[in-house]
Amino acid sequence: MLELALARIEEREPEVQAFAWLDVERARRLARTAPPGPLHGVPVGVKDIIDTAGIPTENGSRLYRGRVPARSATVVDRLEQAGAVVVGKTVTAELAYFTPGPTRNPWDPTRTPGGSSMGSAAAVAAGMLALAVGTQTNGSVIRPAAFCGVVGFKPSAGLIPSNGIMSFSPTLDQVGGFAASVAEAATLCSVLAAADLSPEVLERPRLAVAMTSEWSECQPAARERFETAVAALGPVARPPLPRGFEEAIGVHRTIMAVEAQRGLGPEVERAPELVSRRLRDLLEEGAGISGAEYQAALAERAALIERFAEWAAGYDAILTLPTLGEAPPLETTGDPRLCTRWTLVGAPAISLPAGRGPAGLPLGLQLAAQPGADRRLLGAAAWVESRLA
Repeated sequence: MLELALARIEEREPEVQAFAWLDVERARRLARTAPPGPLHGVPVGVKDIIDTAGIPTENGSRLYRGRVPARSATVVDRLEQAGAVVVGKTVTAELAYFTPGPTRNPWDPTRTPGGSSMGSAAAVAAGMLALAVGTQTNGSVIRPAAFCGVVGFKPSAGLIPSNGIMSFSPTLDQVGGFAASVAEAATLCSVLAAADLSPEVLERPRLAVAMTSEWSECQPAARERFETAVAALGPVARPPLPRGFEEAIGVHRTIMAVEAQRGLGPEVERAPELVSRRLRDLLEEGAGISGAEYQAALAERAALIERFAEWAAGYDAILTLPTLGEAPPLETTGDPRLCTRWTLVGAPAISLPAGRGPAGLPLGLQLAAQPGADRRLLGAAAWVESRLA
């Protein structure tokens, strides 16, 4: 498996540019001594905000150029203990925010793979890796998975440990992974979580559709493909959204801006010229938010989690769009708003390939569920996957 991946890397990497660091001979050495386990010999990529002992982890920023951690993040230790071969570090957007890295969408090199886990999604989509690890503070697993036509799974908040991973917003940061199928994504995230996330077998999952206010901004082809997919799944409920859910985007923004300023602000202040204007604007925004406003946002998030959990309890999965449409040009990483609410409440979410748009680029279908219902969500996703195939 590794040699096939390395051959594919040699073929596709010059165009896709998914790796921030790559050592082919090291990967071969590791493969020869990999321990037995559920990922024995499987080539895996790790997003470049996740510490890897003795390997550069530069967070996609000149601010951290030359940084080599002495210890690996827990998720990396778990991958290696499960027999995986960490082939390389995958490109991240600058400090896991909006400014793109050099990675291109494998389907069209003039388009973005999405952010911020752009290298991980693109490497799996290009066949250069079987699996890859990413993170999501807003939409950075689900969005690039949809743009690149792979499966992206973000388990419930807190299920996968984040120690040894650059913190952007401790309240919102979550870890996930990319694969070619629901089953492979479940295996990867089971290892990362040190828990059984195998999909529940569901004869006919209970499904509901959530249409947020961004629906009117979605590309017509994305809306049409979504409705076609939903129709193929049989009858689904269309309940009104939980109270306050539409306004949740602002709650997320407040928490993210304040926590990014607290964590990254002092680092950026030592060399602001090395950081993009867009990120500095967010940090300035966070500095201007009062403690009372921040506490009010946290309280509203707690209330939303409770309301959402009660609302979602009657369904195995909530169906919605992951993106506004096909991948946009390279200047952006795409709009994350269709992922924001699910991230805010810590819901497990997954994006499945769901056809192509008018430019021939992938479109996705997002499923979310009640926090903690990861295996039920994966069971519903596997059921949906089999019907969309």
